[in-house]
This record gives sequence, C-alpha cells and structure tokens, in this order.
Amino acid sequence: MNQLDQVALNPQPLPPKVRIMLTRDVAYDLAKMQKVTASVLNRLGCGGCHSGHLLEYLVVQNFVVNPKTLDVQEAMGEFGQ
Repeated sequence: MNQLDQVALNPQPLPPKVRIMLTRDVAYDLAKMQKVTASVLNRLGCGGCHSGHLLEYLVVQNFVVNPKTLDVQEAMGEFGQ
C-alpha cells in the first residue's frame, strides 16, 4: 500500500450539532442573526464562542394554512414526512 492509499482519520469525534430554525426575516438580517447566535451560545453556556458545538442554521421552508382564513404561516419543525 502506498502513501496515497493511506488516509489519516481525525481521532476527535464531531461536536454535537445544534439546530437553529429561523424565519426568513431573521435569516437575512445580520443584526438579528448576531442576536440569535449570541442568545443560543449563552443558552449553551459558552457565550463567547461556539467551539464544542456545530451550529446548523435552517431557514423555515414549511408552511401551514389556516382553513378558516386561508392565511399562510411558516411552520417550525418537520412535518408530512
């Protein structure tokens, strides 16, 4: 086996994933994103950094319709799968 066939694996496990679900108005506003990120980090107990956590930001793309008013609202979480 030559050196190209050998792969060095990182012995450290991946950090825990933290999912943060956002509406579009938050996801595309830098000031709001900074505030959300700071709040999440504070709740994780490490307000200054996110080392030790993998932050995954998800923009809501699911919607629910009120059958009485036909209003469409963004729905948090996954459904219909």
